[in-house]
Amino acid sequence: MLILYSGCSMNLNWYIGIMKRYLCFIFLFSVFFASATMTIGRLDLQKNAEITFTAKESLDKQTDSLKTVRFYLERSDLNKNKGLYANAYEDLWLALLLAEKEGDKKVLATIHDELGVLYGIYGKHAKAIHHKKQSLRYIKEGTFSKRKDFGSLVSAYFNLAVQYRKAGDLNNGLVYLDSCKLMEQTRMKNVKENPFILSEKGIIFLLKYDVVQAESYLIQAKDIFEKNDKNYLVIIYAFLGDLYTLKDDIDKAIHYYEKSLNRLQISNTHTDFKTDVLNKIATLYNKKGELKKAYFYLDKSTKISDSLFGVRTKVNGQLFEIKDKYQEAMAAKDNYIKEQQHIIEKKKREQTQLLFVMAVIVFGLVFLAILSYHRSKVRKLKTEKESAAIKIKHDKEKLNAILETKSKELTVSALQLIEKDKNIEILLEALKDNSSGKYGEIQSKVVRGNKDLWESFNLRFTEVNTDFYKRLVKKHATLTPTEQKHCALIKLKFDSKEMAKLLNISVNSVHISRHRIRKKIGLTREDDLSNYIANI
Repeated sequence: MLILYSGCSMNLNWYIGIMKRYLCFIFLFSVFFASATMTIGRLDLQKNAEITFTAKESLDKQTDSLKTVRFYLERSDLNKNKGLYANAYEDLWLALLLAEKEGDKKVLATIHDELGVLYGIYGKHAKAIHHKKQSLRYIKEGTFSKRKDFGSLVSAYFNLAVQYRKAGDLNNGLVYLDSCKLMEQTRMKNVKENPFILSEKGIIFLLKYDVVQAESYLIQAKDIFEKNDKNYLVIIYAFLGDLYTLKDDIDKAIHYYEKSLNRLQISNTHTDFKTDVLNKIATLYNKKGELKKAYFYLDKSTKISDSLFGVRTKVNGQLFEIKDKYQEAMAAKDNYIKEQQHIIEKKKREQTQLLFVMAVIVFGLVFLAILSYHRSKVRKLKTEKESAAIKIKHDKEKLNAILETKSKELTVSALQLIEKDKNIEILLEALKDNSSGKYGEIQSKVVRGNKDLWESFNLRFTEVNTDFYKRLVKKHATLTPTEQKHCALIKLKFDSKEMAKLLNISVNSVHISRHRIRKKIGLTREDDLSNYIANI
């Protein structure tokens, strides 16, 4: 029964030990101080008071927020090392509030990394990973102009890999380890193997039960650390013990567990592994049947665990009861911002509505003004147009009346001349019978007088019918000057006989002329020549 219990305890404690290394270190550190002399305790309290006093004095003299942040970080680190996680946790949130105002990415990266550590100690892996990622983001956003900056980035990737491994997400752990390796090779030009990366890969493959690869990586890391950083051998030896336990090589497993304990005693580092390693050694000795040794190691492990649990319960019970001041402040800030945004949006809506109403009113007034102006202008133009039309009508009627009068006068004058010409012909016939000698002389004078009479008539016709000849020629360019004269007489409604008398030609000649004119104009028999010419 004891052997069955020991086997189960070995596997259970193996996983628990992996997840709680950092927690055990802090607890053991607190136990160490709790069991020290009162003098040492007083010295620690005095040192803490001196740090606090110095920092506060610096705060009184200076207003540099970054120095205040550094004070909170130092005090948080001191509280964490003493196991006062609640105080450390609160100091980190206070530092974060100030650091976010300053925007210093390196400080923000440090704060989030420390918050990740605290959350990791209590197994809150989701929050721990969140803060580790925040730390990585701030480091990435910084300017990496120096080799050490890339070193910070590699460390951030490594810390995330470790946190993913503790959370049980082994694949993501390997992904971030590969990122570390790639960063070292491409940016830092480092071709040497990094023992930390090797050791973490060995641990992950061990958890994957890939014993061959796990042993290869852990042995490589061990060989490098034995030459350089011997303190990290506490972890390497402990996991090599787990490896050989899994391979059921008990003696070799005990050998590496004891080497881990010896290195821990010498360096006094990674003390969080002590309880787990003691318990595993006890389990292995129990499996070998060496019960005294098994009891010895199990008793040491139990005492440390009990002390550790007491410290955890007494000192850190308040951690999960602490009010998250940062989150409360951020929530209050968000609520205030939302209220202000709501007020601003409400005012904007009101301003928009007011502007819209004003715009509608202004637009309406402008529209009414334009409409009124347009209507006034239309009325004015209509009145002016009507007045102009009336004036034109009156002028036209007046002109037509004058034209009609003059045309009548011209016609009367022409008819009088024709009548006079008839009387002259009668007298000439009488003279021809009585005195033939005088007849020829007088007839010549009468013919010359008729020519002058036509010229006088044509001049008066042109004055009355302005541009008649121009319109006639423009419309019918083929008409001769004689035919144009005939058209003028046709316009005045003269018949063929009257035209013959006035033009001193025969009636037959007038008929021929009228026929030619109709033909050139293009009139048919049904068309009236006099009406057509009168409308030109």
